[in-house]
Amino acid sequence: MKCHPPQPALMLLLFACATPVKTVVGSRPSRTSGPVDQDGDGWEEEEDCNDQDATVNPDAVEECNGVDDDCNGEIDDGVGDLWFVDADGDSYGRALIGESCDPPDGAAPIAGDCDDDDPDIHPWSTALVDGQDSDCDGRKDWLVTIYVAVDDAGELCLNSEVIGPAGGWTTGAVYEGWLSTGTNTVGIHGWDTGHVITAAIAHLEISDGSIWVTDSTWRYDPAPDQDGIGKAGWCGIGFDDSSWDLAKDIGPIGDPSNPWGHAPTLFPEGSPAHWIWDHFPVDLNTQYLRTEFELP
Repeated sequence: MKCHPPQPALMLLLFACATPVKTVVGSRPSRTSGPVDQDGDGWEEEEDCNDQDATVNPDAVEECNGVDDDCNGEIDDGVGDLWFVDADGDSYGRALIGESCDPPDGAAPIAGDCDDDDPDIHPWSTALVDGQDSDCDGRKDWLVTIYVAVDDAGELCLNSEVIGPAGGWTTGAVYEGWLSTGTNTVGIHGWDTGHVITAAIAHLEISDGSIWVTDSTWRYDPAPDQDGIGKAGWCGIGFDDSSWDLAKDIGPIGDPSNPWGHAPTLFPEGSPAHWIWDHFPVDLNTQYLRTEFELP
């Protein structure tokens, strides 16, 4: 506004012009910024590596999701499954690789493979590999060939299981089966149909070349059940046969002093097996014979 010389009507305005109006501006307190926690997870923006996601902070638990959940600078670290080297591709591993959310190449999530070069050998394997611990239970599997003969008739038993009939005394019978490391039991239940004379003979050959044969170390039941029922568990591993007597050694194959000559013909040539029976009269015409042996 432009001021003019004083005029009565303009006195008030002159006063306004002559008296400058001073405006006093009072001071305002400056704004101080407080901690910022945008996602409300209790962690400030400076410490939270993703303050837009409340599930991500230094207290979070790392998960398999491709995110650094706990803000330690590593993604998916220390989580996931344990993985083991599976060199033979049988889904069981041996050497530990470590933890990972995704399976590494050539890895398996289950350990315990005792031979990672053979896909048939692993825990719970149903395959039988001769001379090997096929299912990784600490015991080897052994292929066993069994030759057995009884005059007149009988049954072969292995570890509480009846394998089949014993062959007649002239030829015998041959069986193959699988046994494991440790104690095993072989038993023969024989009987003489004519109540004249009887005996049994057996030859067990393991795939590693070791053999077990009937001899005077076998035991027989001095009080067998003549009705053919026998003693419960008589062919089982650990059966207490301490009350049984040692078998009578009648002689080897080819011994002219025994009645069977060079029979049975199916037995291996030169078998050291001996004919055995009990020491009772011939009217005790049924018998149970057994022995236990150890496999490596």
